[in-house]
Amino acid sequence: MFTVASEGSMAYIVVFLSSLFMVGSVFAASVSTVAISTLTSAMNQRMLDMKDVADYKAAHHLPVEDMIREQSVLTRTREEAEESGLDGSSIQPFIQAQMDVAKAIQYRYFAQWLSQPPDRTGTQRSLDDVRASISLQDKKILEAISQKLLAGGFRESDKSEIFSLLQAPHLTDADKKMLIGSLVHVRRIK
Repeated sequence: MFTVASEGSMAYIVVFLSSLFMVGSVFAASVSTVAISTLTSAMNQRMLDMKDVADYKAAHHLPVEDMIREQSVLTRTREEAEESGLDGSSIQPFIQAQMDVAKAIQYRYFAQWLSQPPDRTGTQRSLDDVRASISLQDKKILEAISQKLLAGGFRESDKSEIFSLLQAPHLTDADKKMLIGSLVHVRRIK
């Protein structure tokens, strides 16, 4: 049996529902801010790891380009993206952009070391350790993208914030634009 709500209880319901909406909006904004912070932190760490990759390759006379490794990373990361609820075909340009920027950073270290050789007096990280760190950062990046898309996606102000928060050495403004340009086209699986 249904009863008609009184005018006072109806006002209470409206206030209650409005409060829920405001709390939901604040929560979504908070998730969005955390996602951008996590995303840029992981992207910066991934790019910082490129110094160790370049150092290892330089010390062992290995080329920066490793197409077999790139294909492996692309396949693995695309699968992980889909596990995070991201559309594999939409994430692929972003993954490729990250790898292209990573190679550019490595080349820039190589160029720097032509006139200023690296100090190798300390312990050099193994390539396996560096790759494990990169893989961990990739997972954090994918999860942050997924959270950001769940919270409403990337707004214009987010692009500016990401641009300002990406601060790794040897990262150029053109690199940042390429990364952000490919990032904003990532979609969730429908």
